[in-house]
Amino acid sequence: MAFFIKKNPASKNPTVKKSADKNKSLEMAADETVEHIFDDKFREELRNRGRLHFEKIIGENAMFLQQDLRLTTSQLNDFMKSEITKKLQEEFAKYEQSIGDAKQLAVESIEKTNQAIEQQRELLKSQMEQQASLQQQRLLKNFSEQMADIVNHYILQTIGDQIDLSDQLEYILAELEANKQAILADINRGT
Repeated sequence: MAFFIKKNPASKNPTVKKSADKNKSLEMAADETVEHIFDDKFREELRNRGRLHFEKIIGENAMFLQQDLRLTTSQLNDFMKSEITKKLQEEFAKYEQSIGDAKQLAVESIEKTNQAIEQQRELLKSQMEQQASLQQQRLLKNFSEQMADIVNHYILQTIGDQIDLSDQLEYILAELEANKQAILADINRGT
Protein backbone atom coordinates (compact mmCIF):
# COMPACT_ATOMS: atom_id res chain seq x y z
CA MET A 1 0.00 0.00 0.00
CA ALA A 2 1.24 3.33 -0.90
CA PHE A 3 0.55 6.51 0.95
CA PHE A 4 0.67 9.77 -0.75
CA ILE A 5 1.55 12.77 1.22
CA LYS A 6 0.19 15.92 -0.10
CA LYS A 7 2.57 18.75 0.04
CA ASN A 8 1.64 22.36 0.38
CA PRO A 9 2.30 23.93 -2.99
CA ALA A 10 3.09 27.26 -1.29
CA SER A 11 6.09 25.77 0.40
CA LYS A 12 7.86 25.03 -2.90
CA ASN A 13 6.84 27.98 -4.96
CA PRO A 14 7.90 31.43 -3.66
CA THR A 15 5.28 33.24 -5.80
CA VAL A 16 2.53 31.23 -4.30
CA LYS A 17 3.91 32.03 -0.87
CA LYS A 18 3.91 35.74 -1.63
CA SER A 19 0.41 35.63 -2.97
CA ALA A 20 -0.76 33.75 0.14
CA ASP A 21 0.88 36.34 2.35
CA LYS A 22 -0.66 39.09 0.28
CA ASN A 23 -4.08 37.44 0.61
CA LYS A 24 -3.59 37.17 4.31
CA SER A 25 -2.66 40.80 4.62
CA LEU A 26 -5.64 41.77 2.48
CA GLU A 27 -7.90 39.75 4.71
CA MET A 28 -6.51 41.46 7.76
CA ALA A 29 -6.93 44.84 6.11
CA ALA A 30 -10.49 43.93 5.17
CA ASP A 31 -11.20 42.85 8.73
CA GLU A 32 -9.88 46.13 10.03
CA THR A 33 -11.86 48.06 7.46
CA VAL A 34 -14.96 46.06 8.29
CA GLU A 35 -14.38 46.71 11.96
CA HIS A 36 -13.96 50.37 11.17
CA ILE A 37 -17.04 50.54 8.86
CA PHE A 38 -19.23 48.28 10.96
CA ASP A 39 -18.55 49.89 14.30
CA ASP A 40 -20.93 49.71 17.28
CA LYS A 41 -22.83 52.77 16.18
CA PHE A 42 -23.48 51.33 12.72
CA ARG A 43 -24.44 47.98 14.18
CA GLU A 44 -26.86 49.72 16.52
CA GLU A 45 -28.35 51.55 13.55
CA LEU A 46 -28.71 48.24 11.67
CA ARG A 47 -30.35 46.68 14.73
CA ASN A 48 -32.75 49.62 14.99
CA ARG A 49 -33.59 49.38 11.30
CA GLY A 50 -34.02 45.62 11.65
CA ARG A 51 -36.31 46.12 14.66
CA LEU A 52 -38.37 48.71 12.79
CA HIS A 53 -38.58 46.47 9.73
CA PHE A 54 -39.46 43.49 11.95
CA GLU A 55 -42.10 45.56 13.82
CA LYS A 56 -43.51 46.71 10.48
CA ILE A 57 -43.73 43.13 9.23
CA ILE A 58 -45.23 42.02 12.58
CA GLY A 59 -47.74 44.91 12.39
CA GLU A 60 -48.72 44.02 8.81
CA ASN A 61 -49.00 40.36 9.71
CA ALA A 62 -51.01 41.24 12.81
CA MET A 63 -53.33 43.35 10.63
CA PHE A 64 -53.73 40.48 8.14
CA LEU A 65 -54.18 38.04 11.01
CA GLN A 66 -56.78 40.34 12.56
CA GLN A 67 -58.63 40.59 9.22
CA ASP A 68 -58.44 36.81 8.81
CA LEU A 69 -59.66 36.38 12.37
CA ARG A 70 -62.59 38.74 11.78
CA LEU A 71 -63.46 36.96 8.53
CA THR A 72 -63.15 33.56 10.19
CA THR A 73 -65.24 34.74 13.14
CA SER A 74 -67.89 36.11 10.78
CA GLN A 75 -67.92 32.88 8.79
CA LEU A 76 -68.04 30.85 12.00
CA ASN A 77 -70.94 32.98 13.29
CA ASP A 78 -72.81 32.53 10.00
CA PHE A 79 -72.15 28.79 10.09
CA MET A 80 -73.26 28.54 13.72
CA LYS A 81 -76.40 30.58 12.99
CA SER A 82 -77.29 28.37 10.04
CA GLU A 83 -76.60 25.17 12.01
CA ILE A 84 -78.54 26.38 15.04
CA THR A 85 -81.41 27.53 12.82
CA LYS A 86 -81.40 24.18 11.06
CA LYS A 87 -81.38 22.29 14.37
CA LEU A 88 -84.12 24.50 15.80
CA GLN A 89 -86.25 24.00 12.70
CA GLU A 90 -85.77 20.23 12.97
CA GLU A 91 -86.64 20.29 16.67
CA PHE A 92 -89.68 22.53 16.04
CA ALA A 93 -90.81 20.16 13.30
CA LYS A 94 -90.49 17.24 15.73
CA TYR A 95 -92.29 19.28 18.39
CA GLU A 96 -95.11 20.18 15.99
CA GLN A 97 -95.35 16.53 14.95
CA SER A 98 -95.54 15.49 18.61
CA ILE A 99 -98.22 18.11 19.28
CA GLY A 100 -100.12 16.97 16.18
CA ASP A 101 -99.90 13.35 17.32
CA ALA A 102 -101.02 14.26 20.83
CA LYS A 103 -103.87 16.34 19.40
CA GLN A 104 -104.92 13.46 17.16
CA LEU A 105 -104.86 11.07 20.13
CA ALA A 106 -106.89 13.53 22.19
CA VAL A 107 -109.45 13.94 19.39
CA GLU A 108 -109.72 10.17 18.97
CA SER A 109 -110.10 9.76 22.73
CA ILE A 110 -112.81 12.45 22.85
CA GLU A 111 -114.61 10.82 19.93
CA LYS A 112 -114.49 7.42 21.64
CA THR A 113 -115.73 9.00 24.86
CA ASN A 114 -118.54 10.75 22.98
CA GLN A 115 -119.50 7.46 21.32
CA ALA A 116 -119.49 5.69 24.70
CA ILE A 117 -121.58 8.50 26.22
CA GLU A 118 -124.00 8.37 23.29
CA GLN A 119 -124.32 4.60 23.61
CA GLN A 120 -124.88 4.93 27.36
CA ARG A 121 -127.46 7.67 26.75
CA GLU A 122 -129.29 5.53 24.20
CA LEU A 123 -129.24 2.58 26.59
CA LEU A 124 -130.56 4.71 29.46
CA LYS A 125 -133.18 6.24 27.16
CA SER A 126 -134.41 2.81 26.06
CA GLN A 127 -134.42 1.58 29.67
CA MET A 128 -136.37 4.66 30.79
CA GLU A 129 -138.83 4.23 27.91
CA GLN A 130 -139.27 0.57 28.79
CA GLN A 131 -139.84 1.38 32.47
CA ALA A 132 -142.26 4.19 31.58
CA SER A 133 -144.09 1.90 29.19
CA LEU A 134 -144.25 -0.88 31.79
CA GLN A 135 -145.49 1.57 34.43
CA GLN A 136 -148.11 2.94 32.02
CA GLN A 137 -149.21 -0.56 31.12
CA ARG A 138 -149.51 -1.48 34.83
CA LEU A 139 -151.51 1.64 35.51
CA LEU A 140 -153.78 1.02 32.53
CA LYS A 141 -154.22 -2.62 33.49
CA ASN A 142 -155.05 -1.66 37.04
CA PHE A 143 -157.36 1.08 35.79
CA SER A 144 -159.07 -1.22 33.30
CA GLU A 145 -159.52 -3.89 35.98
CA GLN A 146 -161.06 -1.42 38.38
CA MET A 147 -162.80 0.79 35.82
CA ALA A 148 -166.14 -0.93 36.17
CA ASP A 149 -166.10 -0.53 39.92
CA ILE A 150 -164.99 3.10 39.65
CA VAL A 151 -167.64 3.98 37.08
CA ASN A 152 -170.29 2.12 39.05
CA HIS A 153 -169.27 3.94 42.21
CA TYR A 154 -169.46 7.38 40.59
CA ILE A 155 -172.73 6.64 38.83
CA LEU A 156 -174.29 5.39 42.04
CA GLN A 157 -172.96 8.36 43.92
CA THR A 158 -174.31 10.76 41.31
CA ILE A 159 -177.70 9.16 40.91
CA GLY A 160 -177.87 7.98 44.47
CA ASP A 161 -181.10 6.55 45.77
CA GLN A 162 -183.30 8.22 43.19
CA ILE A 163 -182.96 5.61 40.42
CA ASP A 164 -182.54 1.91 40.78
CA LEU A 165 -179.91 0.85 38.27
CA SER A 166 -179.76 -2.77 39.23
CA ASP A 167 -181.75 -3.78 36.19
CA GLN A 168 -179.67 -1.65 33.86
CA LEU A 169 -176.30 -2.27 35.50
CA GLU A 170 -175.56 -5.31 33.38
CA TYR A 171 -176.30 -3.37 30.20
CA ILE A 172 -174.05 -0.44 31.28
CA LEU A 173 -171.16 -2.77 32.20
CA ALA A 174 -171.51 -4.64 28.91
CA GLU A 175 -171.36 -1.32 26.98
CA LEU A 176 -168.34 -0.19 28.96
CA GLU A 177 -166.63 -3.54 28.35
CA ALA A 178 -167.36 -3.29 24.61
CA ASN A 179 -165.91 0.23 24.48
CA LYS A 180 -163.04 -0.61 26.82
CA GLN A 181 -160.38 -0.48 24.05
CA ALA A 182 -161.62 2.88 22.76
CA ILE A 183 -161.63 4.29 26.32
CA LEU A 184 -158.09 3.01 26.94
CA ALA A 185 -156.93 4.52 23.63
CA ASP A 186 -158.47 7.87 24.62
CA ILE A 187 -156.77 7.71 28.01
CA ASN A 188 -153.40 6.87 26.37
CA ARG A 189 -153.76 9.84 24.02
CA GLY A 190 -154.63 12.05 26.96
CA THR A 191 -158.07 13.04 25.67
